[in-house]
Amino acid sequence: MILSDEDYARLLALRAGLRHFQRWSEQQAKAAGLTPAQHQLLLAIRGHADPRGPTVGEVADYLLLRHHSTVELIDRADSAGLVIRSRDPEDHRVVRLQLTDTGAERLETLSALHMEELERLALRLPAAWKGLAPVQRTHGFPGDPSPNHAPIKVDIARVYEHVEHAATRTVLVDRLWPRGISRDKAPFDIWLKDVAPSTELRKWYGHAPDRFNRFADRYRRELTESPGREAFQRLRTLASAGDVSLLTATKDTDHSAAAVLRDMLACI
Repeated sequence: MILSDEDYARLLALRAGLRHFQRWSEQQAKAAGLTPAQHQLLLAIRGHADPRGPTVGEVADYLLLRHHSTVELIDRADSAGLVIRSRDPEDHRVVRLQLTDTGAERLETLSALHMEELERLALRLPAAWKGLAPVQRTHGFPGDPSPNHAPIKVDIARVYEHVEHAATRTVLVDRLWPRGISRDKAPFDIWLKDVAPSTELRKWYGHAPDRFNRFADRYRRELTESPGREAFQRLRTLASAGDVSLLTATKDTDHSAAAVLRDMLACI
């Protein structure tokens, strides 16, 4: 295909126009008290087809971000009172996202301005981008599993609960050996203590529910550094090979490190 001078001029006009629109959009978001990333997050949640809200993994796909970066963005939006997390009523392992009233109001105002600007520019983006659908699972990162892999199923339970686990592997994810349990009769297959929070972080958290979001954010950061990174990669490999149950001695499992690990694994 031989391109003409007019073709190059059209491509330049398109690229320049998109960049100008993006800059205008970022300025509007800041004027509304949002960062451009928060604006994208709110739109990803509100524009999702499922009325229950998207999962963290689905939002990561919309925004073309890694899981941990998406979680950090959600944490900040949660602290700002823009979004809320909730457990899927049918599968409590799945976390879904919804807008708060504040988040919905700010997005509605921004969206009205954007639609007016698109009309002014005579752009019909959904029609123009029809060939790019579907959005979900269209990208990947080096070392990430195939986008067509089956969802990873992860359960959490107290190590003291004598239940039959249907999972392929049971993994203790605490740094300390659970009291009262004999080492030669351990009710789990693997003890992966390096994936647990550091002693300093565990003591700071003190299992206080009001600190959980900040704890989870700091814990995820620890899992990007050695030895937590290597331990999490091992756990991820185990989960990719078959369903796993994460065991902990913590009484409040919903506000435990195991819950953070479960959510991370369930969204990759």
